[in-house]
Amino acid sequence: MNASAFSDEAPDVDESIVDLLVERHAISAETAATIRRIMETEGVQWSVAAAMSGLLSQEQIEQAVKWSEQRRAESSSDSIFERALRRPKGQLVARTGGNEVKPGPQLLLAHDPYNPHCEKIRSLRTELLLLSDSATMFLAIVSSGPSEGRSALAAELAIAFGQLGRRTLLVDADMRKPSQHVLFQTTNDFGLAESIEGRQTAILHPVENVPAMSLLTSGNAPSNPLELLSDRQFDRLTDTWRRQFEFVIIDTPPVSQYSDGLTVATLAGRVLLVSRSVATSFNDMKEMLRRLALTRSQILGAVINHF
Repeated sequence: MNASAFSDEAPDVDESIVDLLVERHAISAETAATIRRIMETEGVQWSVAAAMSGLLSQEQIEQAVKWSEQRRAESSSDSIFERALRRPKGQLVARTGGNEVKPGPQLLLAHDPYNPHCEKIRSLRTELLLLSDSATMFLAIVSSGPSEGRSALAAELAIAFGQLGRRTLLVDADMRKPSQHVLFQTTNDFGLAESIEGRQTAILHPVENVPAMSLLTSGNAPSNPLELLSDRQFDRLTDTWRRQFEFVIIDTPPVSQYSDGLTVATLAGRVLLVSRSVATSFNDMKEMLRRLALTRSQILGAVINHF
């Protein structure tokens, strides 16, 4: 196919979709430019040029084509991707008086965005967005055992989504050994536990330098965490979060020790698995997958930490 033939054939991916991919770091500007050069030189459509470049996965290419087709078919409304990633215009999240919290030094994404580790977190964010079939995401972060990096990943993912300018909530549902208040250098006097028990309105903490993000700590350790998470009040809270926020990331206790994470996964509907290289055994991971299957939640992927 030559260039003149291509001029009579509309690209299968709208330029606006490419711009959004670049703007939100799904692909780099250099990648977009390379694909455009191949289109012009070879006279092929965007998807073919992207495949020829070798810079994007087949899944990324198919998703971009899908979004463009949907955009053309629904020209009067936004595409799924654009709804998920455009910045809010004058939309404010109601806060309940929480003090602004500051991400600790271990949360590199908030302090050193050019660190290679941060690029991996942004890449994970992009993959999750590509896997999502809606404009919102309600995601439980689960791991088999303790000390596998689950809480830190939940915090950094929430920061990454908040940095898109989208309304994001990080919830510490690990009422066994909570750590989000430590990661964000704040107190844990009132939080999720008190909200479920109805003794205290949820106090959402704004996050320094991430204005679209809020944090709900676990609260004081209750005597019955699993019962609280199984309470209808927790259902009602999650319904409220779905209306207020576009991205909700929930930290959970280790599945091998407690069933709390399974309850949260059932409500969230989507989970991201976390394991630690060498430390997490195959049998532990297999057992976690077996138990998660009972929740009927969708497993979006798995992250293996090396530390």
